[in-house]
Amino acid sequence: MTVAMEPTEELRRIPMSWGDYLNHPENDGEYYGGCLVVMPTAGKKHQQIVKRLLRLVEADLPAGAEALPSLGWSPSGVRELLIPDLTVFRDESDEDFLSGVPLLVVEVLSTNRRDDLVAKVQRYAAWRAPSYWIVDPRDHQVLTLELVDGLYLETARHTGGQVVLTYGDVEVPVDLDALLA
Repeated sequence: MTVAMEPTEELRRIPMSWGDYLNHPENDGEYYGGCLVVMPTAGKKHQQIVKRLLRLVEADLPAGAEALPSLGWSPSGVRELLIPDLTVFRDESDEDFLSGVPLLVVEVLSTNRRDDLVAKVQRYAAWRAPSYWIVDPRDHQVLTLELVDGLYLETARHTGGQVVLTYGDVEVPVDLDALLA
């Protein structure tokens, strides 16, 4: 299947099968809801926040864990693939994307806020990600969620200053104002 794409600043959904997605020559987006979902390139501020957060998370990684930005995640048996802005995981495979359950997924909100706040919350919960952080530069806050009985419960909503973000037993000290600067 060939898909011609015009340059755009908006989220694009291109219907296709899972097989067509896996064989798509560019494979340049996420796949869910029966569509290749192509997002605009993350802006400078978005990328800077991911980079700063990656450094903070890497300083307090659990033994045997790794943190990577933009790592695709497709749980075994699921025909969808999401690409969190940051993922903390333990994985020994050489696959191009993660198939096990990560310790933490993080999304930095930008142009696809609805997907990050609804569609991805539902999928990450169904896929059993135990912790989900939502970083919101527009509203200057970080929301932390923990999976309880298959649903995410808000554990904290931080809006500034020195905070401690947690996932599992891990505590990550963060200057929220510097992170979101």
